[in-house]
Amino acid sequence: MLAFKKEYPLSAMARVAVADVAVPFYQPIIGRDRRVRGYEALARRWDAVTQSYQGIDFASLDQDESLHLDILMLRAIMGDLPALAKGGPYALSINLNPAIFSPTYQTLLLRILAQARQLGITIWFEVLEHARLESRYRALIEELRAHGAHIACDDFGSLACNFQRLMALPYDIVKLDRSLLLQAARTPHACKMLTGLVAYLQRLGMAVVCEGVETQTHVELANGLGCDYQQGYAYARPSPLSRWC
Repeated sequence: MLAFKKEYPLSAMARVAVADVAVPFYQPIIGRDRRVRGYEALARRWDAVTQSYQGIDFASLDQDESLHLDILMLRAIMGDLPALAKGGPYALSINLNPAIFSPTYQTLLLRILAQARQLGITIWFEVLEHARLESRYRALIEELRAHGAHIACDDFGSLACNFQRLMALPYDIVKLDRSLLLQAARTPHACKMLTGLVAYLQRLGMAVVCEGVETQTHVELANGLGCDYQQGYAYARPSPLSRWC
């Protein structure tokens, strides 16, 4: 079972800095049949300068702030699940916070899995490229898998996410870093290499998502690679769930 540890509350200053600013936006994940097969939930917050919702630089936040934002996100996602299920069946991809050992955070992950299962939604939990894959982290990942989660390797092919990292966990899904698609667009050799990589991962039983598909050229290239899914601005930008449901 999940090993809960004592959770230390955020300081008052940290809560003021981040409270009530994270909302989930959703970006479609497109299947080979060009139909929406799922969504990725992405954190956004209102920017007073641009008067628009912007992405959040989690790397600039400390662990408490980052965790608090993700807890806000999970609670909001839980509220969105019934509306999402009406258009399904869908997959919903959610980034895992590296500070996964918070009892509140763990409880929310399990509640989302239970609610999603009842609604016919498949949850993908994305293991971020900078998460430390120590033994207790891997154990928690396997516990989530035992509760029905599919585990995705995020940004495979980036400097921080290589084959050693891919071998550290038995992933169900591999999300290709955008840099691989851009490199494949430059030379036939890179394209041939990436096509072979996609086929290899699929032979090992992993579904492959091509991320960063931003132009029609990218769409055609991703089609040729044989990826199971595509995701990117060529299809849609992340938006509130009300746009999709």
